[in-house]
Amino acid sequence: MRRIVTPFLITPLLVVALVALLAATAAAQTTTTATTAPSYAAALEARLAKEWKDPALAKEIVAGLSPETLASLAAKVPQAQVATSPFLAYRPKPIAAKQVDSLIVFSFGNRVDATGTATAGPTNEQLAMAVKQFVAKHKVPVYAQHEVAQFLTGVPNVTSIDETVGADGKVVYLSTAGVAQQAQEKAQAAGVHLGTVGVVCFADHVGRCLLTTEKAGLTPAGIPKGITLPSTYDTQSGQPWTRDRKSYLQTDLVGRLATL
Repeated sequence: MRRIVTPFLITPLLVVALVALLAATAAAQTTTTATTAPSYAAALEARLAKEWKDPALAKEIVAGLSPETLASLAAKVPQAQVATSPFLAYRPKPIAAKQVDSLIVFSFGNRVDATGTATAGPTNEQLAMAVKQFVAKHKVPVYAQHEVAQFLTGVPNVTSIDETVGADGKVVYLSTAGVAQQAQEKAQAAGVHLGTVGVVCFADHVGRCLLTTEKAGLTPAGIPKGITLPSTYDTQSGQPWTRDRKSYLQTDLVGRLATL
């Protein structure tokens, strides 16, 4: 006699199997996601520890990055490139002083007095001193952000990169990218060929300044060999993110996303 298989006996088994399969797939996806993020973070931490020469600070800052920021960094610099990408460089190899045809100088921090008046501050004075020492031996045109330019009185061929005033009468914040753009525009207007650009800036600011100048089309660019860049943070700076190393490097790392 022919046996009849009732579909009502098969359907529950299929449902159970399907549910089990979906659960296993979801678990696998969760495991992959959970292991990928820490893996990228670990690679990033290792690179920054090397660049900053401070493993503890690298660990602390990377641990504090949001999942969104890590995802944005991973999109710009895939994990396979983390160990070598110039995007994460903080102490690029300097260029020979004799190769430098012009200087672009980026300010760092300021001071704000009790009345709210901003002044350049000691870090920018140190940057100006580094420029003076360089141009005493290498007489090249200098394009310096105004906080530094004011200390370069008497130095020949100095062009100040100044803030602008918006339609509302308020001063427009001059970003690192804005300095590079203005330097290029002023040089072109004066018929000056910038050639190989030497960059002078605060020590921890080096990597982003070079990324920014290169994005502006000012290549090749580098830190002139022999220049001693200031590296001590001004705890009284009017810009909170420039008062200590942790605050600055957190800001700098995220700010680099705009350079790619």
